[in-house]
Amino acid sequence: MAEKSGRTGGTLSGGQVFSYSLGDVANNLTFMMTSMFLMVYMTDIAGLSAGVAGTIYGVTKIWAGAADLIAGQVVDRTNTRWGRLRPWLLFGSTPLAIVFVLLFSVPAGLSPALTIAWIFLLDAAFQLAYSFVNIPYGSLAAAMTQDSVDRSKLSGARSITNSLTAVALSAVVAPQFQDTTSDGVRLQFTLTTVALGLVAVVLYLICFRNTKEVVPRSATKISLRRTLTMLRQNRPLIVLCLGAFFLLAAMFMMNAVAMYYARYVLGNAAWYIFLTIAQTVGTVLIASLVAGITSRFGKRNGYIGAAMVTILAFVLIYLVPEGSLPLAIVAWFLFGLGTGGTNALMFSMQADTVDFGEWKTGLRSEGGSYSILSFIRKCGQGVGGWAGAALIGAYGYVAQADVQDATAQEGIRLATGLVPAAIAVAATVVMIWYNLSVDQHKELVRDLNARRSVGAVSSNYGVDASRVRVDGLGDARDLLLRPRDRGTLPVVTIFEREGAGASDIGPAVAKKLGVKYVPQKFSSDQVADADAQLLTSDSAFDRWLRTVSYTGTQDADMARAIETAEDHSVAERNRLELLKFAEDGAVIAGRNGAVVLGRAVGALHVRLTAPLPMRIQRVMSKTELDERGAEARIDFEDSVRAEMSRNLYQWDPHTDESYDLVINTGTVTYAQVVDMIVGFYRSKYPEAGANPPSNA
Repeated sequence: MAEKSGRTGGTLSGGQVFSYSLGDVANNLTFMMTSMFLMVYMTDIAGLSAGVAGTIYGVTKIWAGAADLIAGQVVDRTNTRWGRLRPWLLFGSTPLAIVFVLLFSVPAGLSPALTIAWIFLLDAAFQLAYSFVNIPYGSLAAAMTQDSVDRSKLSGARSITNSLTAVALSAVVAPQFQDTTSDGVRLQFTLTTVALGLVAVVLYLICFRNTKEVVPRSATKISLRRTLTMLRQNRPLIVLCLGAFFLLAAMFMMNAVAMYYARYVLGNAAWYIFLTIAQTVGTVLIASLVAGITSRFGKRNGYIGAAMVTILAFVLIYLVPEGSLPLAIVAWFLFGLGTGGTNALMFSMQADTVDFGEWKTGLRSEGGSYSILSFIRKCGQGVGGWAGAALIGAYGYVAQADVQDATAQEGIRLATGLVPAAIAVAATVVMIWYNLSVDQHKELVRDLNARRSVGAVSSNYGVDASRVRVDGLGDARDLLLRPRDRGTLPVVTIFEREGAGASDIGPAVAKKLGVKYVPQKFSSDQVADADAQLLTSDSAFDRWLRTVSYTGTQDADMARAIETAEDHSVAERNRLELLKFAEDGAVIAGRNGAVVLGRAVGALHVRLTAPLPMRIQRVMSKTELDERGAEARIDFEDSVRAEMSRNLYQWDPHTDESYDLVINTGTVTYAQVVDMIVGFYRSKYPEAGANPPSNA
């Protein structure tokens, strides 16, 4: 089918998606352990002051941003018999686990200076080791498949397991902080991290074994010079990065000291699990609503709204009475709603800024753009964690104490509530200057598609771009598919709702116009014959899974960059194929022809539809499917085609305004439809198909 032109071997199995998601469980057994519990481990078990612990946390988080860039460069040069990404899961997981265990195994009796050195050096080593596993893992989704729907499933599964891992980890680790002065507490943490490390290694190996790299290495490279050139003129990206810095600072300020809140304000460290569950429920819930919020309010307004929910959550956290678990659960639920929404919209807006950068400067830099955002986010995480620890230290927090006085408790409340709220306000205000609306993005994407088609035709003929453009005609067509001296040949694109008759109508139109017929890349029959699973795989769960991509994850910047670059690469290959087909005239089914050839001189764009009951009957007559199976096939075909068009071209193929003709094939015969299309084409382009000028 047209929009599945990037498929390599059909959809991924549920087992492959699940195995990939286990890699993220492995990632977060270590990453979340350090993000949620390292601060309190440093103060209440290793005995460091809050200020020193916060400084270590802040510096190593910023170092993590640099480590990601280092790992990205090294991984990109890897080439082994197992691929270029999977070997890092195989060989990098054990060193990561070892460093992780040592980080939480500070020997008793070390001097303060040696304790600081032990934790600082091992945390820095951990961040580097983690980057060398996480960067290839995040990139693996794009190497497993070029199908953007499949990649959305992989990302959605990653988001869900991310959230569930946080809950499980909280249940195991949080109760251990209730009494941090008991005998053997250091050994207890060593044994806990040994167990977590072993589980992580096993899960990495399962992920390695059950995944496969089938997509060739992308040609996209991160160029600092190219990135900075684009950044200077990309106001939306600059604003988004600034907003991300403040938002992540607020989130990680609270996150770094949340364990102290559970222990000393609520009165029970084990209650941290309930807070984590509430946050997870909020995060997953908002994931299902983000698409609707975006379409109704726009991305910027949706982001600001979600940020305001986050601010409300912070204020409520500050106001929760001592020991009031139910109200704290409500506050953390709101926190999950707000941060889940802002995180999802942040990644979506980031993709838009890549398009804006290309539109403004002519330079497209997915990797560079996302690397900037990733580094800024890590800086925000580090500054936030440092500020949280510094604040509770300034208010007299006493490490390893059973209780904290009123002043210290106020410091904890401020660090988890009012101060993050103030920082989140700054993040919200900054986003007011984000000036790329949904309508503006749609318009610039249309312009980019036109520019890319002009550039492709120009390169094909080796002439200046101005020579393949004409003044816009009344129908807004201004792209010449052939040199002027070769005349104009008929080009018709046809998009259908499954069962509307395109496979019968298209060839007949081509025959009457005297041009070739180009069928869909994969016809519905080919898809069904090749893999019957396609008729059932797009379940309600799968559709929901695709909606939660990147919502629960805090560490998926480069993965999103690579997937965006791969979508762009697939779209551009399809563009070149279409322009080649159209050069000598053609009737083209699917392949997003209406958007790629939207401004081509001599092109007519047609959409076919019919009432659902009639389409079901037509599919049943051509297949051995019963009524229920035919309807499932239609639903799958229509939804996935539209989804992939949105992913590849930011275009909805079911928008009538994209077509010259929209025909209901349920009220006329196929022969009449053919006559309509051919007659309308000849009346619209009477010169098309004429003999070229004598001097051709």
